[in-house]
Amino acid sequence: MQSWWGSVSLVVALLLVGCGSSTKPPDAGTEVDAGVTDDAGVTDDAGVTDDAGMPDSGVAEALPCERTQGVCAGAKRALVDGAYEPVCTARSYGADYEASETRCDGLDNDCDGVADPATWSDVAPMKWAPADNTVDSLRVAGGFLMVFVDSSEGIQVLRFDEALALRSSSLIPLPPDFVRITNAQLVRTSRGVALFFTAMNSDGVTQGRFVPLDEQGTPIGSPEGLVLFEEPSAFVFTRVAPSLDGERIAVVWTRTFESYEVRGMTVDASGQALTPPHALFQSSGLLLSSPSVVGLETGGFLMTANENMGDFFWGRVWLKRFDRELSPDEGEKLLPLAHGALPMLLWQPPTEEGGVGEPVMLYREPDGHLPRVHLVQSLFGPSMSETLTPTSWSQTGVLGATMTSRGLQMAWISLSAAYTPGLSAFYPWNGRLWGRSPSGVVTEWTPGPARMPMERQGDWVRLQELPGQWMGALLMTATETPRAYTLHSLRYCAP
Repeated sequence: MQSWWGSVSLVVALLLVGCGSSTKPPDAGTEVDAGVTDDAGVTDDAGVTDDAGMPDSGVAEALPCERTQGVCAGAKRALVDGAYEPVCTARSYGADYEASETRCDGLDNDCDGVADPATWSDVAPMKWAPADNTVDSLRVAGGFLMVFVDSSEGIQVLRFDEALALRSSSLIPLPPDFVRITNAQLVRTSRGVALFFTAMNSDGVTQGRFVPLDEQGTPIGSPEGLVLFEEPSAFVFTRVAPSLDGERIAVVWTRTFESYEVRGMTVDASGQALTPPHALFQSSGLLLSSPSVVGLETGGFLMTANENMGDFFWGRVWLKRFDRELSPDEGEKLLPLAHGALPMLLWQPPTEEGGVGEPVMLYREPDGHLPRVHLVQSLFGPSMSETLTPTSWSQTGVLGATMTSRGLQMAWISLSAAYTPGLSAFYPWNGRLWGRSPSGVVTEWTPGPARMPMERQGDWVRLQELPGQWMGALLMTATETPRAYTLHSLRYCAP
């Protein structure tokens, strides 16, 4: 009996020794459940716990950051060199954070509650309201140029940088014996920037002139430029457009009143005549007005002229294609459009690699109640008209548009009259500014709840593409009392 119990005791002892050999003994002086730490220095069941604000590393849990909106929502202080940031920076907020927002990405990068904020600035006072055909802008190295005519002294030239900040201004004086400038337009040729303008002399004769400019807007050579044509009329409407390769420029013009003919010519990139002035459109009964022109891939040009009998609501647009020498090419079409439709030609680049670009036409529908803006494609095929956007009810949409690397960008001022006894008919106008991005998003950009005070002659808007999906808009406001004209700039996000 004693030997049996001895055997059992031996087996139990061997089992206990085996279990002990498979378990690492605690360090000397350590009691596992007595409130003293293991190797990591953190207590298992006693002392400081995770719930008390100490992570496993023994460092206090990060506190929330100061900013809580936009991309900063939920951010906690980053651990830098063993300590949490006292004031949160991009290390805490993440890669989308900016102390001052510069990106156009749909995010509130500076965490102030506003994503991609627009910026309005007062650029400069103007002496009077420049007419639409005496205002233009063009992209140059490091920014863009703007020209306008606000006095009889000459043509103002402003240079803006890519952030829409004004960097310089200068004046190209009116040539001697001339009394008024009636058109001003900037073009880019294969040789650089050029200014085209028309001016009327004291004898009532209008000259078209060509002035090469450098990228700062300074004339290269005489600021009087080269004389391209003369027209024995005080009122001449003119448009110019470079060929797609920039090697030649088409110049088209017509008398503003009672004209039955549109004339044109071509010059090279330095302003030397290639094709002499000759008739491009002629009508025996309908008035011709407001010609426009755009270069084609063939090296030739597409032109339009408005036909009407002086009726604002009735008219048609005459489209014609011309070759490099401005001889009629195959392709001619009449589109019924109201005289007040203000058609605008643009060149639309290919939408995909290897595709083919095409000319398109924008126009407004001035029906007096709900004016709409339309885009017409396939001008010489089965025309496809697309309604891009309505403007405000019972208001006149004054359109500005440009073709950018991202597609068609548009902006317009919805004007309305507010007659005030004793004031000029040019002044009781006010408006709201709207924009449309290539993706079709329409946004109001009016700076505040009140309408902007406008002058009827100065109701234009000019657009330029800026880096990073930003756009720049230039427009003028005007007041009668006190008499004041102000050029404004708007930088806004339009992806």
